[in-house]
Amino acid sequence: MDDGTAQGYADIHAGAGAHGHGGPAFVAWHREFVRRFELDLQNIDPNVSLPYWDWTQANLNSSGTQSLIWRDDFLGGPGDNSSGSAGSFGGFPVTTGPFAGRFTRKPFDIFTFPGTGGDIAADMASPDFNVFRGIEGPHGSAHVFCGGDVQAFTETCRTPDFWLIHCNVDRLWAQWIKDHEGAPGFEPYKPVSGGPTGHSLNDSMWPWNGTQVPFGVQPWVNSPEIVTPADMIDHLALGYRYDTVDGCIDIKPLKERIPKEFLPKERIPKELKERLPKELSPKERLPKELGPKELKERGPKEFKERLPKELKEGGPKEFKEGGPKEIKEGGPKEFKEGGPKEIFENDTKSFTEGGVFIDPGLRPDLTGADLAFEPGVSTGDVSRLRNDLLARRADLLRRR
Repeated sequence: MDDGTAQGYADIHAGAGAHGHGGPAFVAWHREFVRRFELDLQNIDPNVSLPYWDWTQANLNSSGTQSLIWRDDFLGGPGDNSSGSAGSFGGFPVTTGPFAGRFTRKPFDIFTFPGTGGDIAADMASPDFNVFRGIEGPHGSAHVFCGGDVQAFTETCRTPDFWLIHCNVDRLWAQWIKDHEGAPGFEPYKPVSGGPTGHSLNDSMWPWNGTQVPFGVQPWVNSPEIVTPADMIDHLALGYRYDTVDGCIDIKPLKERIPKEFLPKERIPKELKERLPKELSPKERLPKELGPKELKERGPKEFKERLPKELKEGGPKEFKEGGPKEIKEGGPKEFKEGGPKEIFENDTKSFTEGGVFIDPGLRPDLTGADLAFEPGVSTGDVSRLRNDLLARRADLLRRR
């Protein structure tokens, strides 16, 4: 109110007679209008959200002794007619609540309500959008019930009750779509084409498109956006929900609703997958339950069944016949001078004292990588895998 933003909305609404009223775009235009206002409020306080007022009910406390709407800690009371003659549309100054002195309302019984639930029920029962949009008529009864500024077309959205009236219209559209979306040939909005300017499904709507018709309105005229009725159909995609339509639940961030192990950042990054040797890819890993003990206890038969054909049958010809010449004669010079004994004695040392098993130039770069490939598997499994490999190697050396 104080910085003029609220009056800007009043100016827009005053120019939207043929754009947001009396035609198919009534619900779509007001959905975007209300959404923009809520976003402006959230720029001041991100915890604010606009509630709806179901003006087909009395909205009283459980004992029926107090209105939940017309009270000093919410919208304030009705207009105070003790101050003199009525203003426009029977409005008297609002003198109680946080908006006292800001606008006028009719004096009315706080235990009454606009009604029109029967008309709305009939509109809601039809799967035809052209029938449903008849709720524009009953919504007008809520404006008339409050009277004063909220009934004055040029001032109506300066008052907080305007936004609550239209949040309810928006809720009814969401409910109607949910009730009928399974019906054959259902259309949540129409016409697709051929409607008045700004009213067909994919028409851009003023003022967000920045056109000068009926007049240029800041701030959107400088940064035009294409907003169509089609963009407005799914309220959940716009980032809000209604308790009567979607259920009343605590909407936590996606991170907090999904178990940690299923979050994308906990999975193997694509670039790491491509760098891992095949034998370390998730599909090729040893079963979790297969530890060093089980490997020791497994006999030759189990391993033989999993060996390549040439090893099952005794190996390639050169192994059957004793191997290539250099192996027959004792191996290359470095093996002759070192001998199997030295290799065996240094085998464990190479792992336990900082030695290397694979030449550094051939090893994939796994620095900083999270190797918990599978949900529930901790990074401790890397050490276990190394122990498994050591056990297998020691077993093979004993069989020489």
